[in-house]
Amino acid sequence: MADPVPPPAKRKKEGPICLETSPLLPPAGWSDLPPDLVRRVADSLLATNDLDWYMDYRAVCSGWRAATADPRRAASDPRFRPRCWIVLEEVFLSEGQEIHLVNTVTGRFLRKILPQLGDYHAVTATHSGYCVLAEKGARHAARVLNPLTGVVIRFAAPVPLDVGVADLTFPHGSSVRLAVFCDSSRKAYSAAPHSKRFVRYKHKQQSAFDYFRKAVVGGAYASLSELSVVRELMISLGKFLNYRVSTKVFSVDRPGHGYAIRCFLVDLDGDIGIVLKFLNAHEAHSLFALQFDTDTGKLWRVKTTGRFAIFIGDHRCFSVDVDKFPGTEADCVYYTEHLGSSAHICKCNIRDNKIERIYEATDFVKQDKKFVLVADRPHTIIHFLSSYTINTPDSQLALQQIS
Repeated sequence: MADPVPPPAKRKKEGPICLETSPLLPPAGWSDLPPDLVRRVADSLLATNDLDWYMDYRAVCSGWRAATADPRRAASDPRFRPRCWIVLEEVFLSEGQEIHLVNTVTGRFLRKILPQLGDYHAVTATHSGYCVLAEKGARHAARVLNPLTGVVIRFAAPVPLDVGVADLTFPHGSSVRLAVFCDSSRKAYSAAPHSKRFVRYKHKQQSAFDYFRKAVVGGAYASLSELSVVRELMISLGKFLNYRVSTKVFSVDRPGHGYAIRCFLVDLDGDIGIVLKFLNAHEAHSLFALQFDTDTGKLWRVKTTGRFAIFIGDHRCFSVDVDKFPGTEADCVYYTEHLGSSAHICKCNIRDNKIERIYEATDFVKQDKKFVLVADRPHTIIHFLSSYTINTPDSQLALQQIS
């Protein structure tokens, strides 16, 4: 005979659910964390250049602010400078107060509302993520906004009207200079915050303008800003190509010109990368990736970029960490191939120089002298990164003068 089944046990009545206090929470509360621990967390945000999170972190309470450094009191401190952000300028140069940024190291996309943009004319953005602005008054004095901290560096000098690209440099650590490149006049200027006007760079060769402009848009300007380095690079390129061609690759910045060869300078995590794109008689592209050592002046061909992919276009180039951007591949150069009023995104693997088109359909179409992504279809990360390289929007200051 089977054993009798015992009746179900009576459930013990439980009281209301109580939320347990986190064991990490100190008895006095989060605001009383030890200052050393507060600084360690803050340093982890600075390590990835997530300066906006750092500002939010400091805003939690007065104790956390007291334990951490204030970017508004140390604007030139390297920890508080944007390093690896690109600004999607089509949005930045619109009339709104919203800005879109991408962290090329962590893969983070950021949309930020900046009410102070309404007080200025947007001019351009630097490769690292600063916004170059001009006052709306008669003098159009220059202003440089750090969109991640809200800090504004004020310049006394008025901004030249035809500025195309710009870069902010810190030549002596705590000092700061704003370098601007005017595309229509092909002149370059720089100014310190106290300067009454922008001073023109006096280069003996006009091709120097194109060289330094390429260094700016590729993020290599800080490493390649001296004329002595220019000469060393030209000598090394002369050995790789020939002298007559090497003097041309920097002086022409338009597709189809300059011996059917184009040159791009790009920052590779502190190293200087050079991408040469050739167009042969059959209109087929080939690419070579090189690396330049500014200390020794030597140039060599590379077959790997480590964990990076390179994006180049008619107007900009940059590198990204492929581990943070799904769909991108290391050792590959992504570029746009123009076919009249349309353009495709292509990929070249520098290990074997194999080139392939990423998508069969057209990626960009030309509208009002600019290439825009084809609408009414899904876009990938590769689309958005490539769109940053293909255009240089006009500044609000220049448009305001025209109207």
